Amino acid sequence: MKAFHKVLIAIVISLSAVFCGIGFANASIDTKVMGSANLIPPSAVYITSVTVKSTSGTASVDSGTHLMTAHTSNINLGTNKNSTVTFTITVYNNAGETYAYNAAKYIQDAYSNSNVIFSLTNQDGTTFKHGTEIAAGSSLTFDVTFSYDNKNSISNTALSSTINYEFLPLDELPEEEEIAVSGALEQFRKIINDLVFDGSYDDLIAQMDKAAENDRHNSSYIGNVSGASPDDSALLNDLFQGQLILNIDGKDQSVTILIKRENLDGNVNTGDENGNEMTIYMTTDGLQWSWSHREAVVYAAVYTSTDDGKTWSIFGEMYEGTAPIKTYSGWIGSGSFDTDLWESTDGKTIEQKIASAK
Repeated sequence: MKAFHKVLIAIVISLSAVFCGIGFANASIDTKVMGSANLIPPSAVYITSVTVKSTSGTASVDSGTHLMTAHTSNINLGTNKNSTVTFTITVYNNAGETYAYNAAKYIQDAYSNSNVIFSLTNQDGTTFKHGTEIAAGSSLTFDVTFSYDNKNSISNTALSSTINYEFLPLDELPEEEEIAVSGALEQFRKIINDLVFDGSYDDLIAQMDKAAENDRHNSSYIGNVSGASPDDSALLNDLFQGQLILNIDGKDQSVTILIKRENLDGNVNTGDENGNEMTIYMTTDGLQWSWSHREAVVYAAVYTSTDDGKTWSIFGEMYEGTAPIKTYSGWIGSGSFDTDLWESTDGKTIEQKIASAK
């Protein structure tokens, strides 16, 4: 399992709208790069060109912009249920190492029409897949086609979207089932290091301390699981900035999290001022308990500090494991999971994983 230190760049990027005055079906446009032409190219993978390859039916394309690997566009598929819009996107790898395609990601606020879906293909029509490599100094081209999902129920024909076509260094590429949780993990790192905003860590701790007001047994944990208080869920949703509900390659992925603070390494001089590490447990499982589905795949990552909680870094890496599905109150049922009984894929507790990482 790899550690994820540079997993997710921002999905929603502030882009000024550029209206090109381009009209309707069969129009071909080059989307505009936002920023100065005199800027030094970044040492990363970035979009160099987006063009409209084709439109069909009653579809039209209004505008488009791109920045790094994010593409913002406005399309209208019209009343023809079989209408489509296809963009051709070319990216260039200006980094000094091989990168690979991870996923197309967006958050709900950056995608205005849930009845419009998209698919990615190579130039020969085959599926553009997770793990497709792009060597340093090379370009890569793929197509993105938008169409209606439910063709028999069309109430909204327009789509405004910002989609991030994410490429990562080859040695940091997560497995497909880890993509959603890796985004939540990176955001957690930012939260506890006050990188979301000044005081984001203090806001998290302050809410954790309000256990009695939020129907928790104690102040050692907080989560967005079923049964969590509205205030707990609201704060976490604000702090995680959309990283708990992502659309990845056209499929919604919800991440359920539990955050715990406890002394896992037995050292009172590491962690916060009381020697506690910060652990995030994450799953994309629906957490519906049944006799045939009593455990969920849960990923865990521990963060520690050497300056009483001012700065935090990952202890070891992100670990895959399982935990029993339970209610938030701890009884048999659905909606949450038991972190105390989490076990890694090699049969170890989180304390044992930390001990082996020392």
